[in-house]
Amino acid sequence: MAHSSLSWVLLLLLSNNVRIVQSLSQPVKVRVCQNKYCKKRYANLKQCVSQLLPEAKVESSGCLSQCNDGPNIEVESGGHATILNGIQDVTTAAILLEQNTEMSVPKILLAASKILEQVPSLDSAEGLRYLNSVISKLEASEYKASPAMARALVVRADLHLQSGEPGKALEDAQRVLELKQVATSETLALAYRILADTEENKVRVIAVLQQWQKDLPEFRTKLQHEIQRIVDSMDHDGDDGSKGRNSFMPV
Repeated sequence: MAHSSLSWVLLLLLSNNVRIVQSLSQPVKVRVCQNKYCKKRYANLKQCVSQLLPEAKVESSGCLSQCNDGPNIEVESGGHATILNGIQDVTTAAILLEQNTEMSVPKILLAASKILEQVPSLDSAEGLRYLNSVISKLEASEYKASPAMARALVVRADLHLQSGEPGKALEDAQRVLELKQVATSETLALAYRILADTEENKVRVIAVLQQWQKDLPEFRTKLQHEIQRIVDSMDHDGDDGSKGRNSFMPV
């Protein structure tokens, strides 16, 4: 995305944030295909939908049998289920969701999601500048506790870590944990990864990994292996875990 386009998106964040999500007669459910073909085309689709429609129930789905037209989601609204095809970016997702649900996508969440989608293509300094704007505007809105806010915080934490600012990374990751009730599993997992990688005390690292296991049981096996590696290293070195920085394998 050109910088002029990102600047236009920021104007949406700065504009008056009027709540336009309609009251639902029935809850909206969205099932996001996690088949390898759909996921390869848009790996962050589930995260995107969660950000755009925070009031919807968003779940992972197996193959929806329309692979050639993917990435696909199934939307259940008003007692009817509809498969939506070809969602490869935030804008397409927002348009199709509005057309097929009783909900409107708040423009502040659309703008935030578009910026979050583009941050990986920016350098760290510029990415942080845009994320600071996103977080500031979400904090001043009714979406200060939303999947979009949690995602913006964890992405900023990751950039801080890459920029050699572990203290700031730790602060943002801890804020994500305060939003665990609205954060997606992908966002929460990255927050725990950052917390583990910025902690120097091995005992506290183990505590972080154990809490990660509790909150996200799907990671249990891999995390248990990581915990065991840390325990083994402490036994081998005669280390009580209080000193030394550790490098951990990604989970």
